[in-house]
Amino acid sequence: MNNLAYLAIQFTTAIALYLVIFRIYLQPWFRAQTFETAILPLLVLHAFRYLGLSLVVNGQVDAAVSRDALAIMAWGDYASGICALIAVIAISLRSRLAVPLVILFSVVGIGDLLTVGPTALNAGVFEADIGAMWFLLVIYAPIMLLTHIYIVVRLVAQLSPSTRAPTS
Repeated sequence: MNNLAYLAIQFTTAIALYLVIFRIYLQPWFRAQTFETAILPLLVLHAFRYLGLSLVVNGQVDAAVSRDALAIMAWGDYASGICALIAVIAISLRSRLAVPLVILFSVVGIGDLLTVGPTALNAGVFEADIGAMWFLLVIYAPIMLLTHIYIVVRLVAQLSPSTRAPTS
């Protein structure tokens, strides 16, 4: 098997594991929380996406991999993390901009996730020596994908007129 096949197996297993953990342990808590309370810890997880900048640090990834491709992946992750951090601050300050900033984070973050796969495939990242970054791919990336989905689900519910609390 090639590296991409191993990655697919590991990524799929991680998704299954995280879904079981969510369903058994986390979903009851999340369901009982307000939008802001539920979304805040997920955004904090995404704020760690600054770790993606490791891709452009000399010696971390095989020198044969395109530096341009690595930069696209690294800076997309970083931008997502910064948007998450700004949304965290807005939620903690109870800012009126909190929901729009969560939307901005979602657009930037999902756009990054949609860009990373094809960019990495075209650059041959999965067949190159990426060292410890492999663990981010098989542990952290599945969490990022699933939490993005959950954040969007909560955003849709939050913005839906039928599920929003009436304002006084």
